[in-house]
Amino acid sequence: MRLTAGRPIVAPLVWFLGALLLTAAGPATARAAQSTASAEATEQTRRNGADILRVFLDCGPCDDDYLRREITFVNYVRDLPDAHVHVLVTREFTGGGGRAWTMDFYGLDQFEGLDDQIVFFTTQDDTDDSERQTLAQMLSLGLVRYAAQTPLAQQLQVSAAPSGGPLGARRGVVTAQPEDDPWDFWVFRARVDGRWDAEERQSRRSISSSFSANRDTEEWRMRFGVFSNYRTDRFTLTDSTFTNVQSNTSLDVRFIKSLGDHMGVGVGGSAVNSTFRNQELSLRAAPAFQYNFFPYSESTRRQFTVLYTAGYNALNYIEPTIFDVMDERRLNHAVQTSYEVNEPWGESELTLEFSQFLDAPDQRRVVAFGSLDIRLFRGFFLTLRADSSLIRDQIYLPREAASDQEILVRQRQLATDYEWQFRVGFSYSFGSIFNNVVNSRFGGSSGGFTRTF
Repeated sequence: MRLTAGRPIVAPLVWFLGALLLTAAGPATARAAQSTASAEATEQTRRNGADILRVFLDCGPCDDDYLRREITFVNYVRDLPDAHVHVLVTREFTGGGGRAWTMDFYGLDQFEGLDDQIVFFTTQDDTDDSERQTLAQMLSLGLVRYAAQTPLAQQLQVSAAPSGGPLGARRGVVTAQPEDDPWDFWVFRARVDGRWDAEERQSRRSISSSFSANRDTEEWRMRFGVFSNYRTDRFTLTDSTFTNVQSNTSLDVRFIKSLGDHMGVGVGGSAVNSTFRNQELSLRAAPAFQYNFFPYSESTRRQFTVLYTAGYNALNYIEPTIFDVMDERRLNHAVQTSYEVNEPWGESELTLEFSQFLDAPDQRRVVAFGSLDIRLFRGFFLTLRADSSLIRDQIYLPREAASDQEILVRQRQLATDYEWQFRVGFSYSFGSIFNNVVNSRFGGSSGGFTRTF
């Protein structure tokens, strides 16, 4: 769909008369003429601007420059109080590897109470360009009902894409039934990644690989994944060479059954080998139950979940642990509650988790995580991140103390009773309320122009 608007043309007569009076009547008259011309031009701009819909686009993953170029029948503003419409875009991954997008339109000012929502889908085969084309198409579609109530409506033209076009194909993926899909909704992915870095006195080599097989339907969610990583760091010191080798391999399997709009149950298992955590082979099997106080269909906007799991662990270690064991069998359980919300005022998340071994309740862990991205007032944004853990369950730590070199390169996990991190940031912008112009000159160019090294 393409929407275009005729561009009002301001006659240059005012400026011509101002220049003529400047030449004929001297400085004083020129100043008066210039003031009159400026006032008339400002008034004309104000009248034209009042006819154009002002939009505040709240979309982190969007290509804003592309949307501003493609959708030109609105004015984009930098701050929410200046907007007629607030567009909030969220997304989540689908079972087929694509994305489900939710585009919420909130009417402001004269459009107060006129809200709308569009849900659409893109597939894993979509390129970045085809995905942003779909975003532009849906954004245009959602803005039409607002633009139609402005004087600009008389200058708009609407054209529909041919039936069976890209949009129809994407909708087809979502509405297909299992019998229509030769893969029965299974999606397979394989990846191999290698990296080599070197300087005169240090080098790094790493290789990682993964394979996954996933299937998502309304009733079932199935996950199977294998991941492996091997890394070698070599450092040339004054009188010796130090080499750091780390490897990590894991296998994860999960089967989750939907139980209505608010509940789900599942069973899963894992196998892990990790030199960092002194794990030769750690096996785990556990059932789990989750309850969502909001319908799962609203998960892109809000969710409040409580999850409980209890499982069996067979642990085999590379070196004797601080408890002087090489292998052990343990039962543990955990409960997690999480609240996430994505609203016009911003985004927020709070997660609390408690876990412990059933045969030794004092071996436990408490984790708290919180984040807040909020627009406090015009042009002012505040970001907060906090993560804290109380740790009493490091039963895998090696008996032998870590060397200074191992500590410096984090070759293995160190003993600690806590972990925490905190981040705070803010941004403030002011000036012109409009955000329409795209100028990409010298984009991404810095070397030799603005810096030396």
